Amino acid sequence: MKGERRVRKNAGITMLAKQMKRFPVFGLMVLAASVALGASRAEETRLTLRQEFLRLINSDRKAHGLRPVELDSWTSSLADEYCRAQLRNGTTGHFTTDGQAPYMRYSFAGGSDGVSENAAAWSASYRFSDRALYEMIRRSEEAMMSESAPHDGHRRTILDPNATHVGIGLAWSGGEFRLTQEFIRRYISWTARPPHAAMTSDRIVAAGRAAHGYVVDAISVHYEPMPQPISPITANMIETYSLPDRRRDYALHGQSGFNFAVPFTDGPGIYTIVVWVKKADDREAIPATNVSIRVDRPSNSEPILLSGGGGMR
Repeated sequence: MKGERRVRKNAGITMLAKQMKRFPVFGLMVLAASVALGASRAEETRLTLRQEFLRLINSDRKAHGLRPVELDSWTSSLADEYCRAQLRNGTTGHFTTDGQAPYMRYSFAGGSDGVSENAAAWSASYRFSDRALYEMIRRSEEAMMSESAPHDGHRRTILDPNATHVGIGLAWSGGEFRLTQEFIRRYISWTARPPHAAMTSDRIVAAGRAAHGYVVDAISVHYEPMPQPISPITANMIETYSLPDRRRDYALHGQSGFNFAVPFTDGPGIYTIVVWVKKADDREAIPATNVSIRVDRPSNSEPILLSGGGGMR
């Protein structure tokens, strides 16, 4: 009887194989429809969670007398991709294995405003339901808002009075969930945005105007060496980030616009431009941009003669 059951099982497999050969296109259509259905379901969940996260953020801001922030779709897509990279690389927090700080990641992708990031990660031994994902979002916001000074960086980022927009990144797989909040300060209209990459010999000009009611107070140019790849263990040990201390400041004395030649005086590395704006009657200025430029030394384009000799004889 055992042999008979085995034969029947094999026969069933053989029949299925024949059916697939007879209707290959139908089989592919069903598979594609299933994948598409799964993808659309996940995207629907993502959009719902993102709107709920935005509601929680603005509820906390309203409770502290602050204006709401608008959802930035482009920054949200960028943040989604970063969260997916974290899942792939097994990292958490503000860094993954490329070693790029959040302001570099945002700027190199095309962002040109000021940005501050909050990040959280969850891990479990079971696959998350939609309800569980919502609960982790709620608990993340609650934990960040419960921080006390001086260890209240997440809370201060959520309650930044100068934030105008937010990007919300979400990615999950099995029992792993990553999320980020990318708070944006949008006060500059660019007429000449610096490129993502340049050579030390290039003359790069940054030009733009402050938003209505604001003036440009100063420009800072921060310098740091090129980011280097790091291991997941190293990335997960980094709890905070900031712009480098090495910088040069240039006062602009309340101009409405700026036209600024970016100096590459420290050689190859990352130069991050911070344009400071403020209202005419305010004392505190707002860091309105984090535009990073990867600067390399020009390569020698001249051909090099490796050996010489006579022609044919």
